[in-house]
Amino acid sequence: MELSEDREFIRSQLEVKGLAAFVANGSVLPRESGVSQRPMKGAVPFVSPKSMEVTMELPYKGTISGMGIPRGVTLIVGGGYHGKSTLLKALETGVYPHIAGDGREYVVTDDAAMKIRAEDGRSIKHTDISMFINDLPNGKDTKAFSTEDASGSTSQAANMIEAMEAKAGVFLIDEDTSATNFMIRDELMQRVVHRDSEPITPFIDRVEELYGKFGISTVLVAGSCGSYFHKADTVLQMNQYVPVDVTKIAKEEASHFPLELGRLAPASAPEFKRVLFGRGAGGRDRMKIKAMGRDAVSIDRSTVDLRYVEQLADAEQTVMLGYLLKYVIQNLSDGRKTLQETVDLLFDLVDKNGMEKIYGGSYLPTGLAMPRKQEVFACLNRYRK
Repeated sequence: MELSEDREFIRSQLEVKGLAAFVANGSVLPRESGVSQRPMKGAVPFVSPKSMEVTMELPYKGTISGMGIPRGVTLIVGGGYHGKSTLLKALETGVYPHIAGDGREYVVTDDAAMKIRAEDGRSIKHTDISMFINDLPNGKDTKAFSTEDASGSTSQAANMIEAMEAKAGVFLIDEDTSATNFMIRDELMQRVVHRDSEPITPFIDRVEELYGKFGISTVLVAGSCGSYFHKADTVLQMNQYVPVDVTKIAKEEASHFPLELGRLAPASAPEFKRVLFGRGAGGRDRMKIKAMGRDAVSIDRSTVDLRYVEQLADAEQTVMLGYLLKYVIQNLSDGRKTLQETVDLLFDLVDKNGMEKIYGGSYLPTGLAMPRKQEVFACLNRYRK
């Protein structure tokens, strides 16, 4: 209880102090193995760079210090196996509380932060991706884009716009799981293939605008692309699991390599007017739900692929998503409410009436855990029907 209260206090201080996340000194971020969530024995404890250190007075633990990641654009760099992705993973899971002994008890991230990645093959329905993709050779409308088999760049663009629709406050991105042509087009490529011939506006062209105009911060892990040094407000180097603030050095070095990206029209705000059409009221009461761990949920033999919704923490959340999806299909998919209004109404119903209203049966199943609104949006967006 005390740990939970302390974490909520830290979360309240993120906004006050203008932070996207907080990582306490002494935290153990590496895990025991790829299939274990236990802290790694003998791991290097986390220590904040002095320039980024923040101190708070918690209700129970008392004085605590750690690294405050400021809002804006933060770049995490460093050599392979030095802890870049480990830090990002801790930030991804920092949207949830951790039990005592986890090692990441006092790693707290903006609770609307979303991990963004490429997701080849996913379906996209009527999504306004024009901020990143325009003027397709086939003339397809990118203000209401649909496909049953998205490419890497298109899926990442859609994931980002859908996260904006879900009111994400921070984008968490790893270069390793991103589409290269979505993230960057270097100067040589632009000289050979002119901007007018490329329908993709890379993320590097929009990252500052996302914060300045839309208030969305970015934390990006980069191992090979130095062009983002020009765009970053903060550059953090991981050196043998120890973070070092190298912003000044990175900016000085970047000044020797001018970034030539050409002129770009300002992005207009995406339109979030999508509505749901499904069975609507009077749909079949008996819809079979089956969860497949954290990877997927099946509803009436239609499988929703959730493998790349990486912030789902428990299979119990996947089961819950199945029941929430069923309720939406049967009761809220009449085309009258936007997707945002639908999800807000869904959470209001749970808050006021509990799961009984959603489940609708004579008994409640056990082993359910509530996902965030962001994961409910992600599930609805991946439902192919």
